[in-house]
Amino acid sequence: MNHIIHEALRERVELETVNQFIRFCVVGVSNVAVSFVVFYVFYNYAEPSEKLSALLNTHFKMDGAIANIVGYLAGMINSFILNKIWTFKAKAGTFKQAYRFTILNIICLILSTAILYIFVDLLLFPYILVWFASIIIVMTLNFLGNKYWTFSEQSGNAP
Repeated sequence: MNHIIHEALRERVELETVNQFIRFCVVGVSNVAVSFVVFYVFYNYAEPSEKLSALLNTHFKMDGAIANIVGYLAGMINSFILNKIWTFKAKAGTFKQAYRFTILNIICLILSTAILYIFVDLLLFPYILVWFASIIIVMTLNFLGNKYWTFSEQSGNAP
């Protein structure tokens, strides 16, 4: 009887993980949409402030890099909120979770950039193939990091 209960609980946990991964992927698609819309609006319509114009030495619309940073940050904020509330249903500890989420995203960005640099720039592999492979690796790492570290209820009080 104990074995049957253990198996049922294990299957429930596996099903919940699959459901979380599906929700995580849906959130990822929404992040791309949010990032693109914000990037597009900032690139095409936002006028930099006088201080920003002086810093960038320009008087034109937002530079592509600046628009990309703003779009990326908007996507990250969207991702944090939706993953916290919907994907992982995490409750307390928002500040610690935001800190961990940011650290994990930086690690994933460094990893994906390193993969592309090594396999595309140094070893001359086809960039599209490498990009898709890196997305699969980084998305899996990001999901597991968020599930078991960022939004884990058993994560303790350490940052």
